Amino acid sequence: MAGYFKNSILEDKNKVIALIFDMDGVLVDNHSWHFEAFAEFGKRHGLDIRKEEFSKHFGSTNHVIMSSLFNNTISEAQIAAYGKEKESIYREMYRPFIKPVGGLAAFLKSVSGKGIPIALATSAPHENVKFTLEATGLSNYFGVKTDSSMVTLGKPDPQVYVVTAEKLGVQPADCVVFEDSIPGILSAKNAGMHVIGVATTHKPVELLMYVNEIIMNFDTAEIMLEKWLTISKRN
Repeated sequence: MAGYFKNSILEDKNKVIALIFDMDGVLVDNHSWHFEAFAEFGKRHGLDIRKEEFSKHFGSTNHVIMSSLFNNTISEAQIAAYGKEKESIYREMYRPFIKPVGGLAAFLKSVSGKGIPIALATSAPHENVKFTLEATGLSNYFGVKTDSSMVTLGKPDPQVYVVTAEKLGVQPADCVVFEDSIPGILSAKNAGMHVIGVATTHKPVELLMYVNEIIMNFDTAEIMLEKWLTISKRN
């Protein structure tokens, strides 16, 4: 780890030393595509899935969502099978349209060039992580990836972010997280991390009470980087 930090901005001990990104709603603006996939899944299984109900759970694991949709009446095996079915529908529907959130690719390139560790922490399954990173061309930027297969508790529990900090070899307080969903924001805050809200899934006014700062996309992120790299040390 020390070799990775050598000759980089990270030699300044007063700076945050890692950036962690959620995936859905942060790397890609895909909230509506997940809803369409759930709606199609619902049609196949006699469920009327409303957008309000879906939005309430966005950012949670499929285990939580499927359990809720079926009123906790299905087995663990059925939950897993239904989750895989829904995600297959999602990938098929979204594949022709997937693209990174505005400004993200340039921002990741800049951050990577400064030697700042970048990690991914998501409630999504491994197959979706692979799909998203390969389809957007962003895979090489993330040295550390944590997905739903690597944790037992979904957001808003802090486990996914605590595990990611441990993989990075840093303290949670030394991390800045980019999150779009309320469960995800609470997860990162519960882990003791500084959170930047990305207003893709929710309107800025809906995020104000939860986050330290809000961005619409990453078009101006480079300008804010120095502030973000020091902000948690001031809190």
